[in-house]
Amino acid sequence: MNLLRLSAITALLMPLFGAPAYAADDPAGPALVARYTFDGGATDGRVNDLSGRGAALTIRGAANGQIAIASEGANRFASFPGICATGAATCAKALLEAPDDADLDPGVRNFKWAASVRVTKAQLSGNANIMQKGVAGTDSMWKMQVTGRAGRAQCVLVARVSGQTFSVLSARPVADGSWHRIACERTNGTLSISVDGVAGGRTPVPEAVAVDNMMPLRVGGPNLAGNGDMYHGQLDDVFVQLG
Repeated sequence: MNLLRLSAITALLMPLFGAPAYAADDPAGPALVARYTFDGGATDGRVNDLSGRGAALTIRGAANGQIAIASEGANRFASFPGICATGAATCAKALLEAPDDADLDPGVRNFKWAASVRVTKAQLSGNANIMQKGVAGTDSMWKMQVTGRAGRAQCVLVARVSGQTFSVLSARPVADGSWHRIACERTNGTLSISVDGVAGGRTPVPEAVAVDNMMPLRVGGPNLAGNGDMYHGQLDDVFVQLG
């Protein structure tokens, strides 16, 4: 086999089996307010923040739900419980949670949140919430999720007071078993999404729209009540950035 053909095959296999490829959206500087890479594993059920400004994520579970810290080569990532079997009396659930923090309430400021995900269509059951602060019906919310039968990434903002909702979808599905880098960003009056550096939807957001609530940061699901909107795939390098 010649070298060119071998290189091509390797390039195809790496997204499936290798570590997540982090795009140019990697954060830096004082605007970084939370970051979790999972490379340090979990100690006493807690995953440390690497930004120096955020709180640790605490693993929370129900019905014996656990989050495993898995490895591929030198990289480590979080693996969430699988989908509940049809007709099961109980369903194992787990998520990661950090307490309410003013740095995670962007108000009307520019704001960015990102994560690397690996999920398949078989791991989807309705919406799969990757990360969020706030839940539906509360004062306001920002959220990243995988949605729809095709499994496209979606970014959502819900305005304080008015409850107006703004959302954008990725240009193509992400539920294909490969690692994908999803970035949501509110910048200068626009909410946008990108996957692996490829721009997706964009929508205007009025400058007066504020996102500010007293809810915790949750990664992997909205809460542990019921079975809805839990994330069942793998997750890496979560960050939140202001400005």
